[in-house]
Amino acid sequence: MSALLLVGTLAGCKEQISGNLGCPELCTDESAEVRDTVLVGSIVIDSTLIGFPRPGEDRDITMWNNVDTADVRIIARFDSLPINYQVIGASSDSLIRRVDSAALIFTVDTLRQKATLPITVDAYDVDTTAADSVTSALFPLFRPDRLIGSQTFTAADFKADTLRLALDNAALFAKIKDTLRLRVGLRVRGQGAARLRIAANSFFPRIRMRVAADTSIKPDTVAPRSKSPAADATLQGLYSYYKIVGAGALPVPQSGRVAIGGLSGARTYLRFDIPPMVLDSVQVIRASLLLTQTKPRSTGAFVDTLTVFTQPVLAAPTVTDIFTASQFLGGARAYGVDSVRFAARDSGLKSIELVNLVRFWKQVGGANSSRSIVLRALEEGATPAEVNIFSNEGPVGDRPRLRLTYVPRHGFGIP
Repeated sequence: MSALLLVGTLAGCKEQISGNLGCPELCTDESAEVRDTVLVGSIVIDSTLIGFPRPGEDRDITMWNNVDTADVRIIARFDSLPINYQVIGASSDSLIRRVDSAALIFTVDTLRQKATLPITVDAYDVDTTAADSVTSALFPLFRPDRLIGSQTFTAADFKADTLRLALDNAALFAKIKDTLRLRVGLRVRGQGAARLRIAANSFFPRIRMRVAADTSIKPDTVAPRSKSPAADATLQGLYSYYKIVGAGALPVPQSGRVAIGGLSGARTYLRFDIPPMVLDSVQVIRASLLLTQTKPRSTGAFVDTLTVFTQPVLAAPTVTDIFTASQFLGGARAYGVDSVRFAARDSGLKSIELVNLVRFWKQVGGANSSRSIVLRALEEGATPAEVNIFSNEGPVGDRPRLRLTYVPRHGFGIP
């Protein structure tokens, strides 16, 4: 009954909006002035983490070839090539004695990228006894004597999202005959800067070939599979299909700035220290994270625009390692934080609205939340474009800060 009375009383307050203190008993002060303040020094930790997405976390990979500013290639491991094929009605399998019409089939992302000029994709045999997850061991293998396929695709070819790259039949058959593995390295090139995004999250690149002269026998299809490292099944799955970056991946920025995006997959970690008395004594109606963007370090893809998500860190405050804590993230939309578009070449003041997140932090309390966020780009690792923000070590007037718009909390009772 008391709960119903409280609801009814609050409903009555909403109607009495005229006058200075027009509410009866048990109402809050509706005439309170809206105030605005900037909490300087509210961000106590800011740091850049790189290397995202991790191998295997995102199979959609953008290949780049832009001289020294961006060079990204793809490795696909086919460690289980078939040696037999099945004939319907036969008592046993037949040995593969030929390969014909071999092709690498892959899907391209035609939504993010609209090709207007011809793009050439080259395929190389990059198998080696060296540690082939290391970029320095793989890049020298992209050479003419290891070329096993090359095809130029025109803008008209990209009207369909599935492309076929013809492979050297003899080279593939030699691998099958000698029961060897095939590891394919893909490189893109074109007129000037070239890029091509392979959409593999739903459809892995795969090899399709005919293994018999009899056309009634269906072509064989081989999906990527890695058998190394032998003792780690998880890494085998992650390195069945992955990217290598030869140019354009920048290190952690020097003191004075933090970074988001780029080929190095940079993320920015921010931890807030909001005095409890601030949250307990006011009703926050707006909370804006103010960031000052500065010119990017990279000149590659300078005109690209990045979509930046703000994700709350869900790790407990007892997790003190920043990298470990940043692995436990909540969804931006689940906590009412919208994405923000940043043009890489811009500079100046930017704002990200965090009011719902600040209210959540107040609700759960400081003992249950580290009050930290991670800023990450939707396009991380897919473009050289990078957003650079002044950090706590930057110019005093350009450091990150939190602006709160609020009304004082008077509680319930007689005004």
